[in-house]
Order: sequence, then structure tokens, then C-alpha cells
Amino acid sequence: MNKALNALGFQSVWWAFIWGVGAGYELLAMAYAGLLGWVHWFRTDDRPRELKLAGVALGLGVLTDSLLQWASVISFHGMAIAPLSPFWLWLLWGLFAMTLNASLSFLQTQALWVSSLAGLVFGPVTYYAGAQWGAAQLSPTPMNLAVLGLAWALVMPALVRVAQYFSERPHT
Repeated sequence: MNKALNALGFQSVWWAFIWGVGAGYELLAMAYAGLLGWVHWFRTDDRPRELKLAGVALGLGVLTDSLLQWASVISFHGMAIAPLSPFWLWLLWGLFAMTLNASLSFLQTQALWVSSLAGLVFGPVTYYAGAQWGAAQLSPTPMNLAVLGLAWALVMPALVRVAQYFSERPHT
């Protein structure tokens, strides 16, 4: 998978969701995400590995975002089964996993503290930006931003380690 195209594809999906949910085009954004996920799936060298990684990311992402929402750190907009996070975020987590062996694969060669630091910094930034564009409601208090940062400082290296683990395993 071309790393630049992978990065651009994920960013385009992120923007489609952030804009689409805020503007009432959630289903259109989900269709676009599904199309890009299918393209990635079609072009990847190791479909079973990608599927397992996406499944772990989906589970961890739904748990993380649902807990953040339950704790009133952030409130996501969009179609959901209460009390879980919205479906568009589920897709986003799966697509994020697809960056871990492509555009973000360099993180697998770094110490885990690097991915933890990236999560600490960029996690709150992306949630804040998403809220600014109408995909969520977030009061950017120091406590809320710290909780988001801590969540991502834990989730990001966990997902990088899972990607490493699946890469090291023999194909089955």
C-alpha cells in the first residue's frame, strides 16, 4: 500500500466524517469511508492481518470512545446504539488501523513512548477539531483535554504493539 495515498485517504475520510456529521451528511461520509476501506482491503498484501488489526482497533476504539462519552468528557453526534459511540467512529477506528501498517508503519520501529507521545498530543487535537466542526460536543477544559490525552497515550502504543504482534506472527 502506498504510504502517501494511505495517509491522504485516511485524512480525507476524517474530514469527510467531521464535516459530514456536522453538516448532516453522515451516511454519505460513511459510504465514502466504506469505499476507501474496500480499496485499501483490495490493495493490501495481507488481508487477514489487516482484518485482525481492524477488529482489535474497532473494539478498543468503541470501548475508549464510549467510556469517554459515558464520563462526559466528550459527546459525539451521529447515529449510535446508546450508550455506545456512533457508527461513523467505528468506521474511523477500523480505517485508522489500516494506517498502522502503511502510513504510520514507522511507529512500529520506534520505542512505544514515541507513539504514546503522539497519542498524548494528537488525540486531544483531533477530538477538539472534530468538535469545532460539529461532529461532537467538547468543553476544552484542562481536565477533559488531559483525559483525552491520557486515553490516546495508552491506546496509540497499544495499537502499535498489536500491529507489531500481527506482523511478527506467521501467516495463517
